[in-house]
Amino acid sequence: NMDSVYFCKQEIGKDVASILKEDNFRHISGIVRDSSNPERKGYFLYAQTTLEDMKLLGEKLKELGAEKVEGDEEKKIIDAIKAEEENAASGMGMIFG
Repeated sequence: NMDSVYFCKQEIGKDVASILKEDNFRHISGIVRDSSNPERKGYFLYAQTTLEDMKLLGEKLKELGAEKVEGDEEKKIIDAIKAEEENAASGMGMIFG
């Protein structure tokens, strides 16, 4: 599996959501987080899927004007999202445990 992060401006949000609902992409797990950077108004889409699906998704997102996040910034975002997901999962365990 491959992880990728895309930065999406607020105005393409509905279009991105509709792409993720298409049959080709419905199985892709995508996590959306608002950008906390005031210079980047919008949100980040973190997607996890196969290399082939990621290429197709990447092409669709670029057509909309989404920007692939790479390097250190991508790693920081992925690490933050994964930590947040793990905390949420362990929090649920404490509530029901």
